[in-house]
Amino acid sequence: MRFSWRLVALFMVILGMVACADATGVPGASGADVIFSDGFVPGQMGNWVIEGDNAGQTAVINERLVIQLSDNNIMQFSTLPDQTFDNFILEVDAQLLEGDLGSSYGVLFRMQDTIRFYRFEITGDGLYMVERRDGESGWTRFVDRWTESPAINQGLGSVNHLRVEALGQTISLYVNDQLVHQLTDTAYTSGTIALDAGTFVQPSAEVAFDNVVVRRP
Repeated sequence: MRFSWRLVALFMVILGMVACADATGVPGASGADVIFSDGFVPGQMGNWVIEGDNAGQTAVINERLVIQLSDNNIMQFSTLPDQTFDNFILEVDAQLLEGDLGSSYGVLFRMQDTIRFYRFEITGDGLYMVERRDGESGWTRFVDRWTESPAINQGLGSVNHLRVEALGQTISLYVNDQLVHQLTDTAYTSGTIALDAGTFVQPSAEVAFDNVVVRRP
């Protein structure tokens, strides 16, 4: 029997990949601290709200959650309604597939309902926004305007890894493992999560999400 270090190395790489994913195939989703993970595998995915109309549709396509928008100045999101998180670290891979680079996509968290939540959003041309929806009262922004960040991978097809760390009153927001904003706020201390996409002047966008992981801090 011939011994090969090359085969041993290949086996160790495969073993490492298995160790870094849970049963749904999500990288980094193993460990006792993981509360929820989703690779959008049919039959194994969470209870996301999948709905739509003529202006926007949400669907699971090729094991990714895809939001397609066909109107301007709208926002569509898919909520995970049956799990509430207070202190958590949420990570997700997001990708603008089609549309204007000014289209936005990101995460809603500590949702009280469909009009009260925090929102962390980026655009395909490298901007980000952090804000709170205050019900019928409108929005509270934690940055003065859409702000440029070199951490954001720009362009169609570029994958951005978003992370939200919500620890009590302190919320830290990362893009591709780089901190882009941190805030202190007491309005919402727990709630559900959602994935969202939005348009502005241009009426078309398509965004894909994958590899959602929520863990205890």
